[in-house]
Amino acid sequence: MFRRPIPRSFEAVAGPVEAAKRALLAAVPAPRREPEPLASALVRLDEQLEAARSAMDAWPADESPRIRADCLAALDESIRRSAALRLQAPALDFESLVLVLGDVLAPLDAFADAEHALRRRG
Repeated sequence: MFRRPIPRSFEAVAGPVEAAKRALLAAVPAPRREPEPLASALVRLDEQLEAARSAMDAWPADESPRIRADCLAALDESIRRSAALRLQAPALDFESLVLVLGDVLAPLDAFADAEHALRRRG
């Protein structure tokens, strides 16, 4: 099946979003690497989310306005959740850590939905 190209304006935002996800997930312990400290992972997440937020300026408001608005809201919500987690600074075991990080990243699922919608539109 042919995949339609997506607008470069979306790609410019989606790239930092993917980098933000990777940055935060680096805090999850893995068998072959030491996890990044949560505070450091949150800083890297925030840097990438802010880069994505800045890239929204290059995404014209009249280009897929509903999709754009959903993505902007998703960024703002993840930024808000990250800030709340930093302020709480809870002690987390593995299961709690995974749940909390999933909660911070959950709004960013809007980008997968957006990419799918943009590919359908062409």
